[in-house]
Amino acid sequence: MTRSTTTTARHRAPRSRALRARVLWSAVVVLLVAVLVSLLGTGGTYALWNASASTKGATVKSGTATLTVSPLSAMYSPALGPGSSTVGSFTVRNSGTVPLSVRVMTTATKVSYAGTTDAVVLGTQTLKLASVASASACRAGLGGASGPLASFDTGSGYYTLPVGATGTACLEVVLASDAPQSVSGAVTDFTLTVTGTQVAP
Repeated sequence: MTRSTTTTARHRAPRSRALRARVLWSAVVVLLVAVLVSLLGTGGTYALWNASASTKGATVKSGTATLTVSPLSAMYSPALGPGSSTVGSFTVRNSGTVPLSVRVMTTATKVSYAGTTDAVVLGTQTLKLASVASASACRAGLGGASGPLASFDTGSGYYTLPVGATGTACLEVVLASDAPQSVSGAVTDFTLTVTGTQVAP
């Protein structure tokens, strides 16, 4: 019995390993089929090719925004009466390396020798600005931007000045035709600021 048991035990072991091998191979085949089906289902590619390259060195230089403004020519005129005006001019040059959008605005005022409030004196004066070909072309009655002297502002983008170009502006200050007697003898000083902003490419 001992031998018989031993023999039986010897024969069982190979059958058991063979059964395990078949089960293992079946599992491997099922796994491979599942992986293959999942890859086919994606419809994509799985190549790992890639390439890279470098360019030669480059230099980038920023531009400059430079605006040169001449003094305002004196507005010589006898004392203004209601409805009259006086003119003067100045030039603006773009001496930088980028086109500039020009803006002109009043940034300071001072009233002297007035027999009334500053607001009354300033409220009777209008400032006009026009672009002209030369200072000799500056005269009263030109069109262009217009507004109260104290708050004059052309707004941004009023005029574009190309690189290296020079523009001439003609200013006219007008005293209202209905200016009251109380502004007689008043003197107004004002400051204009010219701003150049790079034009977006």
